[in-house]
Amino acid sequence: MKTKRSVISILILVVFSIGLFLLQGCATGPKFTKIDDIPEGKAVVYIYRPASPIGAAVSYQVIANGTQIMPMVNGGYFAYYAKPGENEFSAATETMSSVTLDVKEGQSYYIKSTVGVGMFVGRPRLAVMPADVGEKEIADCKCQGVRK
Repeated sequence: MKTKRSVISILILVVFSIGLFLLQGCATGPKFTKIDDIPEGKAVVYIYRPASPIGAAVSYQVIANGTQIMPMVNGGYFAYYAKPGENEFSAATETMSSVTLDVKEGQSYYIKSTVGVGMFVGRPRLAVMPADVGEKEIADCKCQGVRK
């Protein structure tokens, strides 16, 4: 009887530890709120990653026009104020993914970030999404910040 309790206690500890490990890369913060007051001379680009168990512990830096702007975590999003014109967004682990947007002043754009299977670590994937799709998919993501 005592051995059975010990085994159960160890199993509970292992499951709890695995849960904590998986939550390390999860987003915290308030749920998505659309920015209505976009500063003059800018557009807002929402970069988001819907929560998924696939690659949950993988995070990576998102780069805008050659400058690191924010780490992308599972279930998170951030808003980036972009200047009008061509803007390139990229992310890399063992491979790189990038997208280019022709940004118009006062507009909102959505870039979906996901993680695919890699050789040693998950591979980031970026994709420009139509506004109606992006707004639905980002709804449950949590804010990680705003970059101006």
